[in-house]
Amino acid sequence: MGEQFRVEPPELRGYAELLTRNAQHFTTIKEHAISKGGDTSGFTGLLSLLQPLVTGVASLYGETLDFANRMMVKEAESLTTAADMYEKNEEMVMGLVDRLLSQLHSVAEAPSLGGGGR
Repeated sequence: MGEQFRVEPPELRGYAELLTRNAQHFTTIKEHAISKGGDTSGFTGLLSLLQPLVTGVASLYGETLDFANRMMVKEAESLTTAADMYEKNEEMVMGLVDRLLSQLHSVAEAPSLGGGGR
């Protein structure tokens, strides 16, 4: 609990952007997998019996890639939200510290009775 760590909100945002870019790759892979991997145009004779199976597997693979895309985008949004929260909390704490320091400064200028401290 007493561990020291530092959070850099811009770095969190950078990781979020990286996740978003990587998530877009899943869409590209899905399109290729369905168009090329699910292509049954050359299936003739007995292979034509496999057409529904190949199409189903390609569709399932595409759904899995969609799920991965959604999860990565969701994590990216969470990182951005965390960065916003860290910045907001830091601003709040700095405001409190500034207020406290100004109050301490005004107390230091208060006159003392009896010439104390001389």
